[in-house]
Amino acid sequence: MKKITYRHRTPFYHFLKTQLGDQIPPRLLPRRLRILGHVAILWLNPQIEQYKELIGETTLGYSTKIRSVLRRTAAITGPYRKPAVELIAGSPETETVFRENKVIFHLDPVKVMFSVGNKAERLRMSKLGTDEFVVDMFAGIGHLSLPMAVHAKPKVIHAIEWNPDAFHFLQQNIQSNNVSHLFQPHFGDTRQLAPRIGKGQGDRVIMGLIQGTDQYLEQGIQCLRPGGMMHIHEIGPKEDMATQLLSQLHKIALTMNRQADLVSTRMIKTYNPRYNHFVLDIQLNSR
Repeated sequence: MKKITYRHRTPFYHFLKTQLGDQIPPRLLPRRLRILGHVAILWLNPQIEQYKELIGETTLGYSTKIRSVLRRTAAITGPYRKPAVELIAGSPETETVFRENKVIFHLDPVKVMFSVGNKAERLRMSKLGTDEFVVDMFAGIGHLSLPMAVHAKPKVIHAIEWNPDAFHFLQQNIQSNNVSHLFQPHFGDTRQLAPRIGKGQGDRVIMGLIQGTDQYLEQGIQCLRPGGMMHIHEIGPKEDMATQLLSQLHKIALTMNRQADLVSTRMIKTYNPRYNHFVLDIQLNSR
């Protein structure tokens, strides 16, 4: 039997244990809860799936903010990065508003992804890019480039997205944050759009896709001027997060007469027991 350690005993876990501990084995109760606006998202042990509606209804009482409860059913996959969730309690109206660091995010967690666990990286992005030409190759709803626009004030952010739902919320968020003068949103495939937009003149490229970022390294390099910066997100084994991606990047850069210099490697969060989500900060220089 897996022991529930102190770090697992979250306030949400204690709440559920108090409410449901006599009906469901406490060791199986969910410990994590993410709240985006009025929508709560939780993860359930498959052994207690038959209690999902009960747990959902109980979760509605955890906070007065919560009006909808979603259960994550699988990892986010696919080209559109659409969440795999189901409504288990509350209102089916899941479009909501989430505020963080003075940035407004409109989203629907049923239709688009937003990782609460990437907060530190969003805060870091809010301090970068002042007066720069920025290309956000996988903009989503603007989760990384909106903090930059609101706080750092780049010269321009070209935000590319091909998920229609995410692009809708990206446009709405640009308007809501009063940064339309800083953004040029583009709907379509970043593989074709990014090189044409950057034209080797970009100061900074954000590559916030994971599980597949390596397929777009050439396009990211094509966006940048000599000395430009890339922020490359990916997942990798905890014991050796970035070696393979770095090796691939170096090879591609050499074929383009560029040199990829590693500035830093940052762990964003644990992705699963064996893998971490990390970001590489890379400076692309001339050879």
